[in-house]
Amino acid sequence: MMQNTEGKKSESETYLRVEKLKTQFFTARGIVKALDEIDLTIRKGEIYGLVGESGCGKSVTAQSIMYLVPDPPGRIVSGKIYVGNVNILTGLEQLAKITVKSETNVKIKRNKRMIKRHNYLLSRIRGDRISMIFQEPTLALNPVIRVGDQIAENILLHLKVDMANAILRREMSTRKDYESFVQKALSIGDKDARNKAIREWCESYSISDAEELVRNIFLTYQDPETVVKSIEFIVNERKSGTNINRLSRAREYYLYQQRLFEATLNLMEAESGKNQDEIDRARTALNEIKKEGSSFLSFRIINKFIGKRIEAPLRDAAKRRVHELLNLVNIAEPERTALSYPHELSGGMQQRVMIAMALASNPQMLIADEPTTALDVTTQAQILDLIRNLNRQMGSSVLFITHDLAVIAQMCNRVGVMYAGNIVEEADVNTIFDNPKHPYTIGLLKALPRADRIAGKMVKLETVAGSVPNLITPPTGCRFHPRCKFKMDICEKKKPELDDLGDGHKVACWLYQEPGGSGK
Repeated sequence: MMQNTEGKKSESETYLRVEKLKTQFFTARGIVKALDEIDLTIRKGEIYGLVGESGCGKSVTAQSIMYLVPDPPGRIVSGKIYVGNVNILTGLEQLAKITVKSETNVKIKRNKRMIKRHNYLLSRIRGDRISMIFQEPTLALNPVIRVGDQIAENILLHLKVDMANAILRREMSTRKDYESFVQKALSIGDKDARNKAIREWCESYSISDAEELVRNIFLTYQDPETVVKSIEFIVNERKSGTNINRLSRAREYYLYQQRLFEATLNLMEAESGKNQDEIDRARTALNEIKKEGSSFLSFRIINKFIGKRIEAPLRDAAKRRVHELLNLVNIAEPERTALSYPHELSGGMQQRVMIAMALASNPQMLIADEPTTALDVTTQAQILDLIRNLNRQMGSSVLFITHDLAVIAQMCNRVGVMYAGNIVEEADVNTIFDNPKHPYTIGLLKALPRADRIAGKMVKLETVAGSVPNLITPPTGCRFHPRCKFKMDICEKKKPELDDLGDGHKVACWLYQEPGGSGK
């Protein structure tokens, strides 16, 4: 099992925070209460595992965090989801008015204007600040678009400003730039630190495809003049004669769009606080930025006719980035793979493409929804190693969803155990396996073959009695009580809260709470 290296991190280092999230599906048979006010936190740089039986709400949790719950029939009814410091559910009540007359008679009146603004904001957040590896890549990938173009689309949506800056820096670079970089790199004694500096410099000059070559130059030569001349030759070879003025104007337009997004986001957050002064300030700031849009009228007209020519350098940079990403996820012949359609790739390669797409814009949060379910054992191990290595190299947080406890033990720092739309237990991975508290968690572990406990003896595995409840009419109180051999009278009447027993070990069970204490 992994050691809990993240267990003592403070709440200030939390990247994802979910509060009282409730998601429901309005069907002809009734309202499916899929998520029942769940709370969840994931810290920066940690791998958080979410485990439970099929149908317990793991995938709905992931879809809710990404705001990808299919509507209709599903909707996030209430709650907050903070990605970094931004609540992506701000203004949720303004998106639609839900009137419940009965279980089978629900009226939803949607506000198209607010939904359009909300979707605009989420399109900038998804794939940039938070990305997702879907459970079934065959269904997630577009069958009629080459995989390279699908990955490049995400890059061009989120990284235009960075790419434009790098291309302009490369096209206008001089010998003085190379000399200062070489002097700095040669002064770094540690090999890994030097390689990191080389990688960052190559990215900042849009020559990432030459990173290996630059690294070898530093290994081969120690004379600064020789190194400078070699790097100067490499950069000059990659200068494309881009129209600098046109690209500079395009960059200004992309920056304007970025500022417009930030201002709209600020207004949405101000509206959630319901402080009229803050709302007025945010709205004024947004209107001021919108006024600047008139200065880009001529550019937008030109872009309409020769937009492909203006974006050509960016598309070339995105194409090189696609090849780097495919290399990163251990795909041989990335140039050929980028030109392939999804049906031409195996299941393992499709899953790698999905991971490359999720990592395209260097997100700080990655959701992996059962990424190894349909893969053979060998490919499964390779995918798990890949996600773990990417977590270490990039420092991204990971929400790893699976029903496989063995994978949880191998991958995760902390674990949340989910049952019927509720998180019933949460702790570091060692505590979950060595000292489980909730009866459901205990039942899951007793159903798991464990070589360290059996010690050569024939032991009959136990099962959790009963089945997952119908979430249209879920049990009252604790949803696990019909299957629990420790149930008490209060379990049927009152739902227990997820209480901390100490050291971050949280359990939602009346066995560990006073009947007159928390719960609802």
